[in-house]
Amino acid sequence: MQNFINLALGCVVYTETQRGVEADWIYCREGKVERGKGMGVRLTHPKDGGGFEGTFEVSYQDEAGNESPKLLLTIIGESGYYALSWSREGQTTDVGIGVMSDDKLVVSYTEIK
Repeated sequence: MQNFINLALGCVVYTETQRGVEADWIYCREGKVERGKGMGVRLTHPKDGGGFEGTFEVSYQDEAGNESPKLLLTIIGESGYYALSWSREGQTTDVGIGVMSDDKLVVSYTEIK
C-alpha cells in the first residue's frame, strides 16, 4: 500500500433493494482508511424494470455515524461494465467503474478535484 498512500481510492459494493441500493464502502485518502454503509433511493427506473442502471439520491455514513451530504448517483450500463458518477449541486465529485459479481455491483472510485 506504500505506493498508494497519497492517492484517493475507494471501493463500494452495491446491493439492490426494493427502494434502490444499499452500499458497503471503504476509502483511503492520505494514508487514512475510512469505511461505512450507505443507502440510495431510486429516482429513475431502468427500461427493463430491474438492475442497477439509473439515478439515485444517496447518503453514506462512516463507522462513527457521521453522515455525508446527499449526493446524486448516476449508474450507466456499458458493454460488460458500469460507469458511475456522483454529484452535488450540479458538480461531479467522484467517478467510478464497476462490474457485477454475485448479484452485486462492485465499484472502484476516486475523487474529482
